Amino acid sequence: MAHIPDALLALGRINGERCDVTVATRKSHSSPLHTHPTTNYVLVSAGTLHLTLDGAERPVSSGEWCIIPAGAEHAERFEEETSVVVFWVKEQAANA
Repeated sequence: MAHIPDALLALGRINGERCDVTVATRKSHSSPLHTHPTTNYVLVSAGTLHLTLDGAERPVSSGEWCIIPAGAEHAERFEEETSVVVFWVKEQAANA
């Protein structure tokens, strides 16, 4: 798979009522441990995401998905140019 085209990257975050979507390309980037209030479904379209989740780091390669549960402490590391599509699924109220 190829990296994400510039026109799509320029859209940034697409906001929806129940799910936001972001597309990004990263290179030589890492984030500290953090959490999100959303469940994130991440598709790696090119390169490798090194995801730390549940205290262990694992590679997520091109064509693979990973799920980061809402509230889960995690970190990301990118050693090479890597493109991802992230679906930020918002938690719904019990009566929704």
